[in-house]
Amino acid sequence: MLNPSFPHRAWYDDDGNIILPGFTRASEPEVREVRREPSPRREIPIPENIEWIIIEDNPEALHKLDGVPEISPAMSVNLPPRIPMRIHVQERIVAVRRITRGAVREGAKQYRVSINAGQPLLERAKDDLVWLRRVTWNFLAQPVWVPTRRREIKQYSRGTLFTLDILRFGGTFAVIFLGLFVALNYDSFWQITRSNISVILSSPSIESAGDGADDALIETLKQTAAQSVDGRERGELISFLPTVGPPDNRILIPKLSLNVPLVTPPLDSLLKQDWTQVETDIQSALADGVVHYPGTARPGQAGNFFVTGHSSYYPWAPGKYKTVFARLPQLAIGDEYWVYYKGDRHRYLVTSKKEVSPSDVSVLDQPENKRISTLMTCTPIGTTLRRLIVQAVEVDPLSGQPLKIGERSEKGVTPTVKLEALPI
Repeated sequence: MLNPSFPHRAWYDDDGNIILPGFTRASEPEVREVRREPSPRREIPIPENIEWIIIEDNPEALHKLDGVPEISPAMSVNLPPRIPMRIHVQERIVAVRRITRGAVREGAKQYRVSINAGQPLLERAKDDLVWLRRVTWNFLAQPVWVPTRRREIKQYSRGTLFTLDILRFGGTFAVIFLGLFVALNYDSFWQITRSNISVILSSPSIESAGDGADDALIETLKQTAAQSVDGRERGELISFLPTVGPPDNRILIPKLSLNVPLVTPPLDSLLKQDWTQVETDIQSALADGVVHYPGTARPGQAGNFFVTGHSSYYPWAPGKYKTVFARLPQLAIGDEYWVYYKGDRHRYLVTSKKEVSPSDVSVLDQPENKRISTLMTCTPIGTTLRRLIVQAVEVDPLSGQPLKIGERSEKGVTPTVKLEALPI
């Protein structure tokens, strides 16, 4: 029934239900509970003419659970037939072949259509090239009259004038570039030229009249007291040197007349793995000599004692060792050099020489069973296109035999080098 106070609104009854206007309980629909019975299971008929045999090799495995009766090893059950697996595989193979064959045929068809459609374009392009060649040739063959210095008129073709202009411009540019290149690398080229001239003019014996050796210096050295007397009568300079090394680390290359400091940059940047700063430290150290590459073995240790130096550098850059390794390519297999490191003397014998790319870092490898050394510089002179690698093995100063790991050379032995082999 309607609420007389609010005939247009709904209200709640005593049970908390919402009553709408014009709706009474008498008009409520009757709700019936419908119960659905479970549908009976359908049994799939199994053909009686198909018989499957299940054979179990171990009969005891069939009744491991309690309450399972013993089953005979061979029993017959009726199971639905199954399609063999090979039939499915064959059908899939046939389908794949059909799809592949269709794709290949369609691709060949599209290719033929494209070739046929592009044939006219190719013919047109060919005709255009022939026309362009004919027009260009006619233009270059046109005569041109040019006045000479003698005020004479001389006939040329446009092609001839064009070729002469190219040669004139190219030759001028090449001469300017070559002049600047030689000027920037003057010191390096002068060292190489001077050494070649010295080889031609020098005599193989220091006692000959034209060798330029200072006889007075030899006599002075012979009269000087020294710890080693081996080679004094022959005037060998190294025999007069004391067995104690110089106060700083140095490298001596007799064939190149080099006696330069060996600089070791700080290792702080290497420990922090700041490779940009490592390169900066190396470039700064190169102004004071050749550089012992950070992180490589020291002389006398197992590994690769790596040394690098400039072959050429900017003339305005500071330092007096910008061309220290300009003549490094003159070292050959069998040549030797000496290293004074912390008072100890080490002798190295060159075993190989090669060129590598700047990105080849395998030259820094540290072998654990060898005592080797590597000298590196840029090549060709004035460029950074390649790196010249001269590798040597540490040998005993007296016998010249390669030293083993942990083996030390005999003390008190001073090697001998001829006078003309070292700078004085």
